[in-house]
Amino acid sequence: MPAEALEAEAAVRGNDITGIVLTVILIGLCWTAALVIKKKKLFSPHSVEVARKIVHIGVSNFAFFYLYIFETWYVPFSGLVVFACINLWIELNTGSRRSWGTVEYPLVIALLVLLVRFGIGSRIALVCALLGMGYGDGLAAIVGLYAGKVHMPGSTRKTVAGSLTVFTAVFLVCCTMSGLGLGFCLLTAALTMLAEAYTPWNLDNISVPVLIFVLTGVLF
Repeated sequence: MPAEALEAEAAVRGNDITGIVLTVILIGLCWTAALVIKKKKLFSPHSVEVARKIVHIGVSNFAFFYLYIFETWYVPFSGLVVFACINLWIELNTGSRRSWGTVEYPLVIALLVLLVRFGIGSRIALVCALLGMGYGDGLAAIVGLYAGKVHMPGSTRKTVAGSLTVFTAVFLVCCTMSGLGLGFCLLTAALTMLAEAYTPWNLDNISVPVLIFVLTGVLF
């Protein structure tokens, strides 16, 4: 193998290793923050839910490692599957209220990584899906806990304050990352807000990232 090819392969391995290390550090910091919140009962009486959403929001920043550091598709794909399995184990063995969203979220992102690998959508669209879901859904839940006195029409779970938070977060992500025009960003944010509010059976952890991915990377 030519020396240039060997150097390029070594660089790819080095970048992937860097991505893995940074991802582990990120997850560790998020879980540490969540444990501190629960142990110290910060944000009481909503400590447990806030801790969950801090992990949800924080881990979504993996998107930047995927976009700027990882060179291969299979390393982040494998990491997402492993993270989903760890979350599944946690949900099955700890706590009284199970939240399958922590399993669904990384698995659907892993599926989107595969789609990008085979030429469907784009890396930028996947980043928008990750950040839009992470910040939109995570912040919406926290805002809803403290300011969610009015529910969305026809919904007993989603609040107007939370839904507006989803809209704002997705709009900012799309404007910042996607390169779409203002009108497309507004439409994506509005449709995502409705999907987050009205997706049945608590499957918004699947519907929201898929919708953002399709809108920013396939349709628009």
